[in-house]
Amino acid sequence: MENGPARAEFWKEFISTRCEYPAQSLLRDQLDHAELTEFCDCGCNSFRLRVDPVHAKPLLPPKADPKMGGHGAIYTADFHMPDDKALEIIIFADDRGHLYFVEIDCCANSYPIPEDIVVAERPFATWAAEGVFREPSG
Repeated sequence: MENGPARAEFWKEFISTRCEYPAQSLLRDQLDHAELTEFCDCGCNSFRLRVDPVHAKPLLPPKADPKMGGHGAIYTADFHMPDDKALEIIIFADDRGHLYFVEIDCCANSYPIPEDIVVAERPFATWAAEGVFREPSG
């Protein structure tokens, strides 16, 4: 499937249900209030988003000095695929703590993303940046 709005909708659901983000309700809210703006056509399934800060809480605190740029990568989830390949999902946040880019690669973008996604149930590796909000424990 060509990378575009329909494919990004698939990834929004996949990310919010399978990536084990530490604050899934915040991430889901961000994804639900995101405008999809750009879609990479290199074979990856990456896309850019714009989140209205009025309708969604940030994923981490805003940067003290927005002139220093965005937060960069704030979360990664890697999944085993057949043939010893890996699906890598990297979530980026802007200086306000809102989503602005989702990178989706196969083996560091060495292979195109297959049309049918077959991965292990859970990610084999995850990483969250310092300061990423977590779901309240209780």
